[in-house]
Amino acid sequence: MSDLTKHYQTLLELDESWTVRQVDFSLQGKKVEICLEHLGGQTCPQCGASCSQADLAPERQWRQLDTMQFQTVLRARVPRDECSVCDVKTITLPWAGEHSRFTMLFEAFAIEVLKACANVKRAVAPLGLDWQTTHGIQERAVERGLEPRQFDEVRRVGIDEKSFRAG
Repeated sequence: MSDLTKHYQTLLELDESWTVRQVDFSLQGKKVEICLEHLGGQTCPQCGASCSQADLAPERQWRQLDTMQFQTVLRARVPRDECSVCDVKTITLPWAGEHSRFTMLFEAFAIEVLKACANVKRAVAPLGLDWQTTHGIQERAVERGLEPRQFDEVRRVGIDEKSFRAG
């Protein structure tokens, strides 16, 4: 393992089931691509039982926090596990949410930029993303924030009809 792969292995805080296989650095493209590989130790993401690897999904990539103004991307083939109880399931990734193209660290940074900019249009340029993508990150963050809330105990909701359209 080279010093560069050890460096990113440490920075990404990967558990023992993942390793940095390769780091591709493009000075002209101002981009760092980190190839990750799953080493095994599968447990079912649904029931937690130990299981075997069914196959590998096609390679995906996730935008990570930039490395010194270089756009950083993680690439990996995510394993799908075959559980005797739950059938075939894609494992849960330690760095990204389900179906996300961004790491959790990048999304947390994007939310801080959105809070500082006060709206999506102003946050687009510092993040280097388009409006739709930035808004999608915001929507996922709101969903994650509302997820733990329980509304079973809510018995009444009040609305001020005089100020309803005032904003």
